[in-house]
Amino acid sequence: MFIIANNEGIKWKQSFEIGCARLMDKFHQKDPIPSGSIDALNAYLESSLTGLFAAAAGYTIEGLIGASGAFETYAEVIELDKGTLFDLKKTKHYEFKYNEFLAVTEKLIRSSHQERLNTKGIIPIRIDMIVVASLLTRFIIEKLNIYNVVMSTSSLKEGVLAELMG
Repeated sequence: MFIIANNEGIKWKQSFEIGCARLMDKFHQKDPIPSGSIDALNAYLESSLTGLFAAAAGYTIEGLIGASGAFETYAEVIELDKGTLFDLKKTKHYEFKYNEFLAVTEKLIRSSHQERLNTKGIIPIRIDMIVVASLLTRFIIEKLNIYNVVMSTSSLKEGVLAELMG
């Protein structure tokens, strides 16, 4: 789900059929993922996300907020690589340094299954899906020229619940 919003509220939202499990099945057949598969995935995203790019063209996109999931993994891997204690239960918000964000996604994209398995901060369910999640995230930030990336541990479920509670 992509949402374009500002302080006034939601301006546009749409869901796309680009979940990481689907992308992994289609494009991540060999490990590490070959450059040809990366090119094919990027072409698929280019054609699948035309609605997002058309909508984004009408706004100034100042940043990307990733809700939980892969963004928690990026933050945790970055901080654990630095030797910093990182507790997702205590962290509700994390602002990425752009160069660190690019470095961690590059590391994850280029890594093998065994290297990811040995990387502190990646939960077992994300060991393989983090590769396509990293490629998707990188594609979006590069396509939309986004330099401010933030992680929120709140997800859409919490937003819906908060809205229902008034």
